[in-house]
Amino acid sequence: MSRNAILGILFALIAVHIVLAANYASSTPYRQAGALLGLGKPQKVQDIGAPDERQHVNYVIHLLDGKGFPVFKPGDPNLYETYQSHQPPAYYLLAAAWCKVSGAGDLTQSSGGLRLRALNVILGAGTVAGVFFLAFWGFRNPEVALGATAFAACLPMFTALSGAVSNDPLLILLSTWVLALIAACVRDGWTIQRTVLIGLLTGAAFLTKTTALALAPILILAALLPQEVDTPHVPEFGESSIETLEKMRLKSKPAPAKILILAAGVLALMMAGPWWVRNQMLYHDPFAITAFNAAFKGSAQKADIVASLDAANGGGGELTYWKDWVGWWTARSFFGVFGYMDIWMNERGTSFTGVSQSGAAPNTLYRLLLAATILCLLGWLIAITKEQWKETRPIQILNATFFVVVFLLFVKFNMQYFQAQARYLLPALGPIACAVSIGAWQLMGKMQKFSYPLIAALFLCVNVYALNKLPEEFSKRIEAASHIE
Repeated sequence: MSRNAILGILFALIAVHIVLAANYASSTPYRQAGALLGLGKPQKVQDIGAPDERQHVNYVIHLLDGKGFPVFKPGDPNLYETYQSHQPPAYYLLAAAWCKVSGAGDLTQSSGGLRLRALNVILGAGTVAGVFFLAFWGFRNPEVALGATAFAACLPMFTALSGAVSNDPLLILLSTWVLALIAACVRDGWTIQRTVLIGLLTGAAFLTKTTALALAPILILAALLPQEVDTPHVPEFGESSIETLEKMRLKSKPAPAKILILAAGVLALMMAGPWWVRNQMLYHDPFAITAFNAAFKGSAQKADIVASLDAANGGGGELTYWKDWVGWWTARSFFGVFGYMDIWMNERGTSFTGVSQSGAAPNTLYRLLLAATILCLLGWLIAITKEQWKETRPIQILNATFFVVVFLLFVKFNMQYFQAQARYLLPALGPIACAVSIGAWQLMGKMQKFSYPLIAALFLCVNVYALNKLPEEFSKRIEAASHIE
């Protein structure tokens, strides 16, 4: 495949993501009251649009009004409007600047909100590009790189997230590009320019969301992996050209790489340090986790859910919680659950996973998507045992480690709060997309060149289905609220 063809497909996939995200942005109500219908009795709420969007916007409004950074107050009677005030400032500063440049105007109105949503459409497009370069620099296989790009560009949950006001898209963008640059360094050698970029992007990620701390062990791991040459090899007298090329691929001494990685880490800490000191002074906690926990004692707690399940079923609540609540909800929301985890692509969002009395299997679309993804992941496990992927193993280790760390943080969160939302796993979108693409490429055999068009086509169809469903579903929720006293 020619360089121009690769770039053409890459730009086309970025354009597809922009179009899809813009459609989600225009289809999702902005600061719209309504009712939640997904579970049990309809419940009236102040917002039915994108999760936590209202509170993220309030943070931006606070900055635009010249009030400085908000202070999180667990006992605030207005906590519903301010519960994102503990977040680091990077996204909100960027959003405030974007509002001034784009002329967003009044952010309490949908016209201003749509302009603010456009920022994350752009950030999402940047993530799609980052996924391509993570796969391309890491694996040197253009078809695999395009497959990973297609997965990221068209994954419905990610395209919807790119069309909403949230700090998640910036975190996903920064995490993806840090991984991509580390992959380039591990494969081609560490340079000062790449080191500075990694340090700056990691520091910006630390200032975006606490989940970014998952990047710290990746930097440590990168220092322990074998590194490629970062200085030219001088051919010896009588050395053949083949020998010269081989020696240019020899591993360098680890010390220079370790020094540069240490420098990147120090730069990141210097950027985030002042904010962590501020938090320590305000909340006696550099990450404001203690204050967050104090404020959300009344939210959905794992202990309460397990106790309720135990009482209803005579035991087994712990297993049911992790399997049918966290596991099954997260698996489906990875592909797409919209609004406040209230609009599912088919059937209601119950934890029931069997066959109903009518004989219909619920959540059919999710089951098919999950089965296809698991099949691709099995293909990835097969592929990494092959000799042709041997050189990529350091990158596979980095990607897998980052996913595991992000996953463990997600599990830890759900050990206290029930938050089975797969968007918390999307900082590892790049590694997930790479694994799925490698697996699809491996399973396609002689038809490997069709792996990335197949991934794109599958998720495009799902997006079309979801986007056609959303207007009616949101209308139902607005209408239902008028009948609730």
